[in-house]
Amino acid sequence: MRNALNYFTLLIACAAATPAAVAQAHNPVAWTVKSAPHSSVKPGSKFTVAVTGTVEPGWHLYAMEEPDGGPIATQVGLAEGDPADLLHVSASKPQTVHDNSFNLDTPVYLATAEFTLHLQAAASPSAKPLHVLVRYQSCNNNMCLPPRTSTIEVPVHIGQ
Repeated sequence: MRNALNYFTLLIACAAATPAAVAQAHNPVAWTVKSAPHSSVKPGSKFTVAVTGTVEPGWHLYAMEEPDGGPIATQVGLAEGDPADLLHVSASKPQTVHDNSFNLDTPVYLATAEFTLHLQAAASPSAKPLHVLVRYQSCNNNMCLPPRTSTIEVPVHIGQ
């Protein structure tokens, strides 16, 4: 009897953990570099890097500005120690839809999201790549995944 109870408890624990494990493993957004400098960037000069998130059908990604009480807004930045300073980020225009998860109208990206980082190169030469960090939350009509941060490595050469 005791073995049956232990087995039943283990079965319940595994069943409860499975949706969380699947949600953690699933990532409905794939990130790529859309554009970056192809030649060397002069130290101290301004340049741009664009990244694109491709969102799986049925899912959406939240915009960089969200209403109070709504979902977690997307944030875009650089890793500490990267050889450039982030001046600002511009984004493609999101669509506004009613989100049943939060019961409000919210700006989202349904298929693709593009973010352009406006940067200033470090004052000294560097061959280190940039690491674009995108923190975002994605949802479908049934669930929202926990926020995650993706790192997109961008080769940039800052030289003379």
